[in-house]
Amino acid sequence: MRGASALALMLALLALASCKPGAAPDLPPVGAAAVEAQRAACEARGGNFRALGASVSFCQRQTGDAGKACASARDCEGVCLARSRSCAPLAPLPGCNEVLASGGQVVTECLQ
Repeated sequence: MRGASALALMLALLALASCKPGAAPDLPPVGAAAVEAQRAACEARGGNFRALGASVSFCQRQTGDAGKACASARDCEGVCLARSRSCAPLAPLPGCNEVLASGGQVVTECLQ
């Protein structure tokens, strides 16, 4: 029992020793700084940062299987367009689009 108490005390002292008084915690950016960080990450992955209205932004990228024939969402990187039965050229697609779900059902998907 005494060994366990000594170990617990040592761990507590090590935890306290690692504290840095006055050091600010590493917090994620917010506001405009967060938007710029998201933009930079999107562009680094080859995407295009798009604004959808005044307060919504998203990262849109070209898909590698654009135009390929599809029968359901499982066949595409992005979505399977219901009307043409082909994979969409961009992901995600803004607005409302009729797409084929993973079971092949026609559904309306909206990104607004």
